[in-house]
Amino acid sequence: MTRASEHVAVMEAELIRAFKVIRAGLDAADDTPEDIALATLETFTILALRVMKKTNPSRIVSEFRTVEIKARLDGIPVLTTEGVPA
Repeated sequence: MTRASEHVAVMEAELIRAFKVIRAGLDAADDTPEDIALATLETFTILALRVMKKTNPSRIVSEFRTVEIKARLDGIPVLTTEGVPA
């Protein structure tokens, strides 16, 4: 497994965990606006992960670092390039 694919795997695991927490806390009934909004985010996330798995690994690492730096500058919690929350 390449370093970039390890990043994608870590992000995928974190996203699955985060969506489970949100879905459990939201406890939205089927077809409510909240349920549809969360399903939209989940669908987009699945699509993004599939595209990332087909993308050049160095490009993923580069973009990951850019997002991490921006989040740190903005004071937003972020998953680091080492795969742990900052």
